[in-house]
Amino acid sequence: MPEMITDPEILAAYNEDALGLKGDFKGLFRPTSEQEVIEIVSACVSKKVPLTAQGLRSSLTGAAICQKGAALSLERMNRVIDIDVKRKCAIVEPGIILSHFKKSVEDARLMYAPDPTSAGECTMGGNVATNASGSRALKYGATIDWVRGLRIVDGNGRVIEVNNGLAEKMCAGYGAMYRPTQLFVGSEGTLGIVTRIEVSLTALPANVFVGIVFFKDLKSAIDFTMEAYYEPAYKATSMEFMDHACLEMIRPKAKGIAIPADARVMVYFEQEYDDDSEKDRWLNRWFPLIEKHTPFSDDTQIAANRKQKNHLLDLRHHVPSRTNEESIKAVKTGGCKISTDWAVPHNRLHHLFEYFEEIRGPLGDMMVTRFGHMGSGHPHFNFIARTREEKIMASKIDDLMAKKAVALGGCVSAEHGIGKMKRRHLPLQYPPAIIGAMKAIKKELDPTGIMAPGNIFTNDTDDTVQPRL
Repeated sequence: MPEMITDPEILAAYNEDALGLKGDFKGLFRPTSEQEVIEIVSACVSKKVPLTAQGLRSSLTGAAICQKGAALSLERMNRVIDIDVKRKCAIVEPGIILSHFKKSVEDARLMYAPDPTSAGECTMGGNVATNASGSRALKYGATIDWVRGLRIVDGNGRVIEVNNGLAEKMCAGYGAMYRPTQLFVGSEGTLGIVTRIEVSLTALPANVFVGIVFFKDLKSAIDFTMEAYYEPAYKATSMEFMDHACLEMIRPKAKGIAIPADARVMVYFEQEYDDDSEKDRWLNRWFPLIEKHTPFSDDTQIAANRKQKNHLLDLRHHVPSRTNEESIKAVKTGGCKISTDWAVPHNRLHHLFEYFEEIRGPLGDMMVTRFGHMGSGHPHFNFIARTREEKIMASKIDDLMAKKAVALGGCVSAEHGIGKMKRRHLPLQYPPAIIGAMKAIKKELDPTGIMAPGNIFTNDTDDTVQPRL
């Protein structure tokens, strides 16, 4: 069994996440194989040592850190075991960085579709743990739609292997178990440690262009995305947006992308196409819709080559990176970034934004940025609370918005997960009996309760598992 690392300098690097939230692990394991994971879990069970799995700690919910026990970093289990071109599937270890895996697959002329913004800073295991998705979820869905098999070491130290059946119809037991991998996708390390992942792949699109469109207000931008979503003539792979605060943030870096001075919102969408003639047909279809919804139609830009598209992705990534930097600063004065993750049906987006305008007054001059997956009904609101008092106020606004999202037929978390920061929202989503059933499953797979204590569920030791804010 690998020796537990206790060097304070090493532990310090693993005791802080992307938001600057801090834990207080007493030890760290860095296994290189499933057998070592089994040995670590078995030892922790026998000594009742809490064990929290980590990827690259890009979590926005405090899921990768806690105040007791040991961390288990899977960064050294990072191999691509197999890419089967004929069957369009791949087998990987959980520690592989998502962007590295996607590049390996693209070299084989295939695509792994889920694409979180933090692809270069997150792992496949972390994506499974949180059911990550990203911009292309509009067409391709989330991680849960692509995982076909898993190996997990549960809280008993047992290896459990689950594979989704390939039959088109199934009726055996509870419907939630028809695709057994789905029990573990999104479980945030509470049911066990994922040691191997099999995912489906798809054909790599021949070409993709990105349309960059500017709007005078959020209402116009939402109207545009809703019409594109509901009208069958449009088949965007993704539809993303940035609000005015985000535009001001990226202006100094936007060289090559001209942002109109009066623009308050930017929407950018991906469109797949086969050849130049099809590209022209798509452009001829999109431009009348653009002209219908914005006076800035002449400012529309098309990014078609890799350099242009990568530049746009860099600008998109700059926004959460910058707000994470602000969060790290704010933690030192008692604040932090409140990163929201609610989602609603597309036809309720107007209601969600309007409700925020009704209740945002108490936030005062707090930095608020809004961006993300408009095409999936999934905008991210980010509040940078600078003090403890502001953090309390921002959390209250977050609570009200989460309640509103559920009331509108949506959810409290669409891709970040619950972790430790959003546990109070879980009862908004599910009745007590369903939460009790989830806890019963955890009890079966983790009878001593050592796996990721404090993630998803509140418990009697909340004060000991909360990250320091």
